[in-house]
Amino acid sequence: MRIIAFKYEDKLLDWKLEELSFNRLTLLVGASGVGKTQILKSVQNMLFIAKGSSLNGVTWKISVETLDKNRYIWEGAYEIQQYDFENIDYLLPNENKCKLLYEKLYLNDILVIDRNKERILFNGIPTIKLSQEQSIIHLLKEEDIVKPIYTGFSNILSSEVLDLSFKFNFLHTKNAKDYNTLEKIQASSFSTQTKLLLVAQSDKKMFEIIKQRLIDIFPQLEDIKITILNNNIDNNRNKGLQNRLVIQIKEKNVHHWISQDKISSGILKTLMYLSELYLCAEGTIFLIDEFENSLGINCINDLTGYMLSAKRQLQFVLTSHHPYIIDAIHFENWKLVTRNGGLVKTQNVNHFNIGKSKHSAFMQLVQLEEYQTGIA
Repeated sequence: MRIIAFKYEDKLLDWKLEELSFNRLTLLVGASGVGKTQILKSVQNMLFIAKGSSLNGVTWKISVETLDKNRYIWEGAYEIQQYDFENIDYLLPNENKCKLLYEKLYLNDILVIDRNKERILFNGIPTIKLSQEQSIIHLLKEEDIVKPIYTGFSNILSSEVLDLSFKFNFLHTKNAKDYNTLEKIQASSFSTQTKLLLVAQSDKKMFEIIKQRLIDIFPQLEDIKITILNNNIDNNRNKGLQNRLVIQIKEKNVHHWISQDKISSGILKTLMYLSELYLCAEGTIFLIDEFENSLGINCINDLTGYMLSAKRQLQFVLTSHHPYIIDAIHFENWKLVTRNGGLVKTQNVNHFNIGKSKHSAFMQLVQLEEYQTGIA
């Protein structure tokens, strides 16, 4: 899936994003505090809503194209519940759920689902009574009309999720044998590290490609492997043997292997991104905040190049302040983010005549008053 356009409002926070259009690769640029990270979180919230979460006071409209080239428009709004945040100690996740005020789903400009507080019409026919707290995308995810867009939102992948996928990695050996092709591995919901193990076992050619990409970026490396450590775990949910996965690297002229806890964060993060570029599902949408974090200049240039040259059906939404990243991505893919109070706007930078100067596009960008002040 790819996102075409998106607008969003959080009435509880008094925060509103005017409609933003996306390219295959979109780089959000702007001063600190204008809302770049919040835009990524808002997109990620669409995944949570599609998965059945209830979000207080949120209104949205999102236009997407699925892998089968169908276009959907999904819009809706949740009611507002006011909380006394100064006196509330905690909110249990299953309490205080908000109800949907309305929800609409269009397929190729035809209204297929129309919902309000009283009823749900599916192709013009009323459905049985369904949960008022959960989205229609979640409730009807097995329907042929809805399943492609539900699957599309399930393939939103944030940098936070990527980071966690290299920290907690357990795999039941009984499941591993079922994922014996690259296509099955890509379509799975396993962590990045688990996918890397599975591809090392079943598609050695792809594993060698990923390994060589990493060595190209870090010439001091000679080899990488994944070690499986057995841990006996017995609890109420998972009884039996689990396997903990550990990345190891071999450096040139160093006799011993270096284990994951001793590997630099830059190497691990680069391996993580490379692995996902090759092993994620088709139609994955990457939301990466401050792409430069933990990466050296050599990693930034090469990884940006791999993203730009990826021949798969992927979409990238990045934020960055780093001149190497910003200059490496053509300014036609930039969106300048500005904020006036709680209202956030984005603009194409060619509106500011970026690119019509002998100076680098980044140097032209940072001289803009809108970039320096964050105010449109």
